[in-house]
Amino acid sequence: MKNLKIVILVCGVVGLVALILPLSGRSLLKDAFEIDTLSALVYAASFALPAIMAAMALARPPMQAWQPGVALAGFVLGFVRFRVWDVALHLGSAGAAWILLLLAIVVGMVASVLALLKPETP
Repeated sequence: MKNLKIVILVCGVVGLVALILPLSGRSLLKDAFEIDTLSALVYAASFALPAIMAAMALARPPMQAWQPGVALAGFVLGFVRFRVWDVALHLGSAGAAWILLLLAIVVGMVASVLALLKPETP
């Protein structure tokens, strides 16, 4: 179970890094803030929530039953808001930031579901 917490944490951090760093020319988060502040906060929260949940679980084990649920909700929010299905269809023309976002969301969702299905024993 500790490995799943680490995977969720890494996916959350990788998603935040992909949003913040200008990997494909400009920072995706900066562009989002220029267009709509609330949407930019939602984009950041979709990765910050899972990272926070995993960090909390690593700091004070065991992982509580609600923590992978919140992490999954964050990743699902990112899945819908970033329209991952469109990114996957146009993967060849997607920049590095979009590819990292896609990987972070999909791997994070799988790890969160596995953590929900197999609760950690104290």
